[in-house]
Amino acid sequence: MRTGAVSLLLWLAAAAAFAAINIAGGVLAVWLRLPSGGNARLGWDLAWTVAAAATPLWIAARWLPIAARAQAGLIWALLTAMAIWAVATLGKDFPLWFNAGLLAAQAALGWLAWRWSRRPR
Repeated sequence: MRTGAVSLLLWLAAAAAFAAINIAGGVLAVWLRLPSGGNARLGWDLAWTVAAAATPLWIAARWLPIAARAQAGLIWALLTAMAIWAVATLGKDFPLWFNAGLLAAQAALGWLAWRWSRRPR
């Protein structure tokens, strides 16, 4: 029972961290007075999106008490599905390099999740 509650709380923490880091990237861009359009801002947004996606994977891989690798893999699959949906649905609104970067980052994130879950706790 306790392990299930801890797992649920960590899933919620992972989702909250994903949202918080995405929001932080946008707020920081405003504070730094980055222009709202152009390649520089898209690069900034892509970097923060990848960082936001890495955070729930790290939380799952390092802290989940049961089947951390499998659960990190499930989170990775959900994030990858969201990225594929975003590119398929919104891709025509963004340059090719942005879409390619978003999809390529998923492979790196999958590898990171696997590596993070291998390390002893």
